[in-house]
Amino acid sequence: MGQKNFVKWVIGCGVISVAVIATSFLNFGDNIVYFYTPQEALAKVDELTDKTIKVGALVKPGSVAYEAESGKLSFTLTDGQGHEINVNHRGIPPDMFKENQGVIVEGRMEAKGQQIVAQTLMVKHSEEYKKPDDHSTMNKALLEKSLFKNDSY
Repeated sequence: MGQKNFVKWVIGCGVISVAVIATSFLNFGDNIVYFYTPQEALAKVDELTDKTIKVGALVKPGSVAYEAESGKLSFTLTDGQGHEINVNHRGIPPDMFKENQGVIVEGRMEAKGQQIVAQTLMVKHSEEYKKPDDHSTMNKALLEKSLFKNDSY
């Protein structure tokens, strides 16, 4: 009697586990957004047109145009090897966004690879913190005053 119950539990747990794993794989396929370089995205342009993708590269120098009033931002992604994709984005660019900066753009590829209409811009940056040198333009007295406040008001 005990062995029959044990076998039922093992089979039941196995069926539930397989069902959970199969369901998770089916759902992930619709939500995965792959990361491409400009070269890879342009090589698969027919497959990627009108799909949401992520492309990572550098912002091409001289290509940035931003209209603050309308929030329109356009620039060109480049891998430095001649593969370039124009990007259009509506919204305020991230603080560290600049030319020659690494960015990851998430959006829809349109016009057979001629442009990406971006919903999200992410700036790639170093995780390395560098201590300011003594020649920085920071006002040390103001900094010390703000950091080491007197408790009296």
